Amino acid sequence: MKNKKRSIGFLLGAASNEGGIARVTSIIAEQLQNLSNYEIHIISYVNTNNEGYGWSSDLTFHSLFKERKPLKKRIVNGAYKLNRIIKHNQIDVLVSCGALFGPLGLLGTLFSNTKHVYWDHSNFFQDTDHNFERQGKRITAKFADVVVPLTKTDKVNYEKFSKAKTVTQIYNPVDANLFNQEIVYRSSSKKIISVGRLGKQKNFLGLVDVAKIVLSERPEWEWHIFGKGEQEEKIQEKINKFNLNEKLFLKGHHSNLYEAYNEYSLLVMTSKYEGFPMSLLEGMAKCLPLVSYDISTGPNEIIKEEENGYLIDFENKEEMANRIISLLDDTSTRIKMSENQKSIVNNFKLEQIVGQWDSLFSNLIG
Repeated sequence: MKNKKRSIGFLLGAASNEGGIARVTSIIAEQLQNLSNYEIHIISYVNTNNEGYGWSSDLTFHSLFKERKPLKKRIVNGAYKLNRIIKHNQIDVLVSCGALFGPLGLLGTLFSNTKHVYWDHSNFFQDTDHNFERQGKRITAKFADVVVPLTKTDKVNYEKFSKAKTVTQIYNPVDANLFNQEIVYRSSSKKIISVGRLGKQKNFLGLVDVAKIVLSERPEWEWHIFGKGEQEEKIQEKINKFNLNEKLFLKGHHSNLYEAYNEYSLLVMTSKYEGFPMSLLEGMAKCLPLVSYDISTGPNEIIKEEENGYLIDFENKEEMANRIISLLDDTSTRIKMSENQKSIVNNFKLEQIVGQWDSLFSNLIG
């Protein structure tokens, strides 16, 4: 038994090419799999073709259902299928990725020796319309063996406002592949980039309001948004309404987003809430100055005010537009912020983050 590999399962919605949860899970899972003492299982709620963020072929993939239907309508059946996968593969630790799948992971590990880790990818006070997800977060936190929030702020929140047994904070890492590519900050570029799912959380409808101010004042610049989602049509309609369709572009998914970052001078995020946003980490790794709303968790542990970017009071669109314009006009400040990213990014190196996960699993399994 001493030579038995640690069998770890990651439970998520889908191993697809949409969303930060799949992206960061693929990064952590591959690095753990590369360690000699781990066997990693990716368990998807719904079957996919495992496209997306370079899922390693060495991982073992499972799915609970072929078609996507509301989880609350088949959580019992899903928990039964999950439990069978757990027992058949002798999974030592199941990591439920995100609040929606916490209750499923909780039920799936009942009557087994499997430890349950709840990995919260949003924030404790997340404003969501999804009642099942909101209730599931607190229930899962109470019964999970360990809760892993993404930020130091949420570690305090879980310790103060939940009944979690153990809370261990671990940042999302920067993908090591970002450092394997050429990083050249092109200060002469007149393009702004934003990245994220085109849904309510990322607030791209609000971004259009900011872009209207910026691009009317600085018409020689362009703004590109990468991502797909349910609000795509609404966002495009607003772009057309403001006559920005020749300056503000929805670019969809990019086949090599990491390389595309090199074409931009600035990254902007307008999210209503975040856990620990991957787009800001990626922008940091590519040495882009960052501008973001100062929401409750996430950006304020990545952006150091005036060192590598700016934090703006949420929904202060005029102030965000003014800060962006000031950076567009001040090449020397952008270059300085770009240089500062090279040292700040060390706090989020992959080796350090994987080491924390390894220690967590060691403490749980022994």
